[in-house]
Amino acid sequence: MKIMNLIATKNSKGHWPGLNKLTRLRMSLLSVSLLLACQIATAQKKENGSVDAEHQMIQVQEKGAGIVHTLHPDAQWYPDAGLGLFIHWGLSSVRNIDASWPMIPGWGLMDKKLDSAQIAMVVREKHYNIYNDRPLLTPNEYWSSAKVFNPQHYDPEKWIKAAKEAGFTYVVLTTRHHEGFAMWPSNFGDFNTKNYMGGKDLVKAFIAACRKYGMKVGLYYSPPDWYFDRDYKNFLLGSAAKNNPGLPALDADLNPITRQHTAQEIAQHKAAYAAMIRDQILELISNYGKIDLLWFDGTAAVDHPESVVTQAEIRKLQPGIVINPRMHGTGDFKTYERTPPTHDPGGIWAEFCNTWTNSWSNSSTVPFRSDAFILGQFVSMRAWGVNYLPSVGPTADGNFPDAVYQHMKVVADWMKINGPSVKNTKRLPANESASVPATSSGDTRYLFAIPEFMKGGMYEQDKLPAKDTVLTLGGVAKPLFVKLMGTSQTLNFDYKNQQLSVYLPAGSRSSLVDVIEVKLPAADGKIK
Repeated sequence: MKIMNLIATKNSKGHWPGLNKLTRLRMSLLSVSLLLACQIATAQKKENGSVDAEHQMIQVQEKGAGIVHTLHPDAQWYPDAGLGLFIHWGLSSVRNIDASWPMIPGWGLMDKKLDSAQIAMVVREKHYNIYNDRPLLTPNEYWSSAKVFNPQHYDPEKWIKAAKEAGFTYVVLTTRHHEGFAMWPSNFGDFNTKNYMGGKDLVKAFIAACRKYGMKVGLYYSPPDWYFDRDYKNFLLGSAAKNNPGLPALDADLNPITRQHTAQEIAQHKAAYAAMIRDQILELISNYGKIDLLWFDGTAAVDHPESVVTQAEIRKLQPGIVINPRMHGTGDFKTYERTPPTHDPGGIWAEFCNTWTNSWSNSSTVPFRSDAFILGQFVSMRAWGVNYLPSVGPTADGNFPDAVYQHMKVVADWMKINGPSVKNTKRLPANESASVPATSSGDTRYLFAIPEFMKGGMYEQDKLPAKDTVLTLGGVAKPLFVKLMGTSQTLNFDYKNQQLSVYLPAGSRSSLVDVIEVKLPAADGKIK
């Protein structure tokens, strides 16, 4: 508190009176550090707030409890899958923007209350992103991309081959995001490849590529369909509207809505909406053979998601499928988005999805997160038995940007050396604990030395220099050896009272996640 008081007592020249030069320098550095920490905390809070606002608007139904996974034998691949690839693709690729959300105004108004004069100015100027730097298109401008979206160089085999080589075991493709454009020639609705792309089936080719390379097939489907719902929807962000009730409801041109629908019109629209969603879901799970995973993202604009399609109906057609809980409230696994779990979720199946850049679908014009950061998140999740699902986005012509392949190659090279530490491994036994994320496989333990970033950092420039590190593993017998994976280097360690302390010199660190292999004696005392 005294330090904070000192920082607050700068004079008019920006100096702290009564302090020598060295102390003033230290105070300046401390002030900058505190400011940076506050900015990072604010940014993290804003991102979490954005996730909450999105989930509220698409009515994610996932409940905190009730995750009971299917026991069907064809689904038991999921908890050991480890690494999945999320592919967000659709109309957003035409402009290299994020999927769907740029058509929704009001992000800067989630935590601001405007007075009447400000509201009048925002409405008059259509300046709904005045307090935010997100790009903003009207919904009609966004949807106009369907007229030019034509991925002539689409070659999903190239995508899936690279993913397979990098150690991914399943891939989830957005068959339809909230934008409403279906990536296959659906017989239901009028906004899909049948209407705009001569019937080209982007989903079919993706599934064929996954099967060719032995990858599990995941299909993302958004029950919210803003195109189908366009004449009945307020496009202003829900939390902005709640916080500023003086703002008008907005139509697809971001003009105030003037027409009011009758109760009968609304009921008929909801019935048509539910029928279209149901029919498209049934198409996806009926027309392409075996589907391994169905990834819902919200609830259709109907009263009850069970009235659209039940999980029992889905499993009747796809008995071994894995279903997430975001539409029905419960499912086979819990989803974490952008913010990883802070503790082991326990015996349930779980998955953490995040962006590989800072966008779900734009991998062309935004920087990628550090490879060390991505691998750090991956191994941290595997220590808790959680799958990791980073997202990339293809270009409008159907290619992955070169950067996607470059970063996949880094993951592939890391997996060639360290793959045994994350493939078919388990949590540490209940009587063991470690100071870092760790996994187990038989009599072997793997300790992960993750590069440190500045608080909240996730890019190369945020990474701190490596330093000598001590990693501990408790509740184990004295190891037969301890070594750095991928090298012949054995590491010094101390052992006392079932506590192992491993010494990892800074000079032995790589730029990525380093893995320490601890070989324990077999339970029967024999060396294996």
